[in-house]
Amino acid sequence: MEQRHRPAAAADDTTKRRTTKNKSFKDVENYEVLVLEKNCGCKFKSLRYLLIAIVSATFLTLLTPTLYERQLQSSSRYVDVDWIWDKTSADPRYVSSADVQWADVYTAIEDLSAGNQELKIGLLNFNSTEYGSWSRILPESHVSIVRLEHAKDSITWPKLYPEWIDEEEESEIPSCPSFPEPNVRRGAWFDVVAVKLPCTRVAGWSRDVARLHLQLSAAKLAVTSSRGNRKVHVLFVTDCFPIPNLFPCKNLVKHEGNAWLYRPDLKAVREKLRLPVGSCELAIPLKAKGLLLFSQRLVYVSHFRAHVLL
Repeated sequence: MEQRHRPAAAADDTTKRRTTKNKSFKDVENYEVLVLEKNCGCKFKSLRYLLIAIVSATFLTLLTPTLYERQLQSSSRYVDVDWIWDKTSADPRYVSSADVQWADVYTAIEDLSAGNQELKIGLLNFNSTEYGSWSRILPESHVSIVRLEHAKDSITWPKLYPEWIDEEEESEIPSCPSFPEPNVRRGAWFDVVAVKLPCTRVAGWSRDVARLHLQLSAAKLAVTSSRGNRKVHVLFVTDCFPIPNLFPCKNLVKHEGNAWLYRPDLKAVREKLRLPVGSCELAIPLKAKGLLLFSQRLVYVSHFRAHVLL
């Protein structure tokens, strides 16, 4: 067969093409290694960022309840703000339809904060939204919601003021049902006790168990806050005037719209709170009266006999 001879130039071209091809493969391999290294670097950076995000989220999760608790304690020292509204919405007896006129509220108590005095205000029967309004109109004051359990449904007005009781105590000793006490920390006190009272505006509106309970609670808070001769005021937000037996007109300081500001005679209020809540119980049982009269007579006889002996 006839042998084919390639020119030397053609051989050189083939060698160059092979060299170029090998170089191209090396470049591709180097590029793949470079891309792989970059991808690994990106993956490590992504993992690093992901790890930082997880740690940060965990830290915030642990920190958030503490911050929330501190904020809640600074804004309301005695009770969770949402608690009272949840309870109030569940018990229609304590719901007040009165529209709070904040300008009237501020006018009623503005003189109490004269001289940049920081007022301590305790709130009864206000919801969380109204709590925020209190904090806005009085930013320099310390506003707290006081926890108050609602009266049992079994406590009705006829039970507090029955038409007849066993005064002779032949069958049983008459007694009145008890109301839950306002729940505050030991030693807590207020300059102002603010109460939002329900008022149905129908016949017999004053014979309201929830309304009576709230006013008794306000009176008790005022009495416990009066230690050390502190001046304590009670502010009612209501469309109907408060109980005149506890809060008479002579103690009314200001009346703006449905805001009623009282400076009660706390000594008289303290004495009234010692009495039964209604006619369901005798102030002094007859048996106790008999013992009291007997003891007084015994003291008199003893004193007379001693005088005779001398």
